[in-house]
Amino acid sequence: MPKVLTENVDHIRSMNPDWEHRLYDGRAIDEFVLEHYGTDVADLLHRINPLYGAARADLFRYLLMYKCGGVYLDIKSTTNKSLNLSIREDDQFILSHWRNGPGEPHAGWGLQREFGNDLKREFQQWHIISAPGHPFLKAVIERVLSNIQSYRSWVFGVGNRGVWKTTGPIPYTLAIEPLMSGNPYRLIADETAMFLQFNIFKDSGHSNLFGTYYGLLSEPVVQMDGWMSPPLHRVYAQARRWYRTAREWRRLGVVPMRG
Repeated sequence: MPKVLTENVDHIRSMNPDWEHRLYDGRAIDEFVLEHYGTDVADLLHRINPLYGAARADLFRYLLMYKCGGVYLDIKSTTNKSLNLSIREDDQFILSHWRNGPGEPHAGWGLQREFGNDLKREFQQWHIISAPGHPFLKAVIERVLSNIQSYRSWVFGVGNRGVWKTTGPIPYTLAIEPLMSGNPYRLIADETAMFLQFNIFKDSGHSNLFGTYYGLLSEPVVQMDGWMSPPLHRVYAQARRWYRTAREWRRLGVVPMRG
C-alpha cells in the first residue's frame, strides 16, 4: 500500500485509539464473504471485472457492514476528530448528502438522471455508519446482487457510470429511500457533521494509485452471460465512443468535415 495511505491508516488509528481498526485486502475479503455469505454471493462478487476494484469494494462494504456494523471509510478518506465526538449511543444508521451546491467543494456531484433535478438526493456511501443487520443494508445488498445478475453494459453502462449504477450510490440510494419511513436512522447535512473528510488527496490525486482509474475503462463492469453479449457490447462501446467524440467536438466548436 502506498506510504500516504499507510500514514492515513495510522492517523485514523491514533485519533480513535479505543476503536478496533480492520483493514481488508483481497484475500481477506474473499475469506470473509465465503464464510459469512457462502459460495453464491462469493461467485457474484467475482463476476465483477477485477479491473473495477471500486465496484468490488462497493459490494464488500455493504456485506461487511451488514454483518459487523461499525464505521466504514474508503481508504482515501479520513477522520478529523475522534468518532466518539460525533457518533451517538442510539445511532442505528447515518445518512448524509454531498456538499454539491454552487461554490461548494463537490459542486455538481451526485446529480444522476435517476434522481431527476434533486441536488440533495444521492446518499454518500464512501462512509457507512451502521448497526449490524440494519434493514437499509439488507435492501442495498439485494438490489446490488440483482444488478450484478442482470448486468448488461448497454443498460448499466461502463466506466464511472457503470459502477455508480451497478454497485455504487445509485442502487444504494434507491434501495434505502423506500425504507426510510419505517426504520431508525439519522440524517446529517454532510460529512463535516461527523468530522469526516472525503479525500486526503487534492483533486483526483488518488485516481491511479491502484492501476488505471476505473472511470477511464470501457470494458463491462460485470462478466455477462449469453453468447450475444460480447458482440452487443462491442456495438455499444463503438456507439459510446462516437457519442463522446461528437460531444467533445460540440464543446470545442469543431464541425466535422463531410466527404
